[in-house]
Amino acid sequence: MTFLEQFLIDFGFNLSSLIFDIIIPCTLALIFGGLIGFQRERHERPAGLRTHALVCMGATVFTLVSYLGFSSDPGFDSTRIAAGVVTGIGFIGAGVIFRQGSLVKGVTTAASIWIVAAIGLALGTKMYYLSIIATILGFLILSFLKSFEYRIIRSPNYRLKITASKDFDDIGKITGTIKDFSQDIKSEKYEFEPDSNTKMYSYNIHSREPDFSQKIIDRISKINGVLKSTVD
Repeated sequence: MTFLEQFLIDFGFNLSSLIFDIIIPCTLALIFGGLIGFQRERHERPAGLRTHALVCMGATVFTLVSYLGFSSDPGFDSTRIAAGVVTGIGFIGAGVIFRQGSLVKGVTTAASIWIVAAIGLALGTKMYYLSIIATILGFLILSFLKSFEYRIIRSPNYRLKITASKDFDDIGKITGTIKDFSQDIKSEKYEFEPDSNTKMYSYNIHSREPDFSQKIIDRISKINGVLKSTVD
């Protein structure tokens, strides 16, 4: 008997139990949560690789505590641990959702945190096939479904409003930027009051560009003379 085996026995463990009951589920939770977190990290979302990996592993640990620590107690309800995890994830998910102008950001990231918690619960109960399938489907949804959504489902019509200084005269740079992200400028409107310090530009745009609103605002705001831009 090796020193490690004797050490584990002294603390009530055996080596095979340590590997199959603890190390494998926690390691898989780190990998599966990290995979989905990597996708979010790559798109510079507020919760990335570390957050998703920790949430998945935390859900796994809570589930293992429930099954390994209290399985011998006939009066213990193991579903309470899962319910507690789901409640806690709700608070974390709410923390990554925020509003930016007319845009609500972070909803998909909150949903990805929710699904990695579910994967962690599945790993804690040794439902490995379920956790693998859920990880693959979750990664595919986050990676590819957004392009399909914008091209097929979502209405691609936007209204861009721009406020510029009264001395601004580089309208060609605005229209050129819009054309980089859109298929068609359906209409445009220009307003200027002689006693005002600003000019107002309004465009109705047809675009299938993913993240169009955020991309166009980022580009337009960098043009000298532009004071404000919004997308509805």
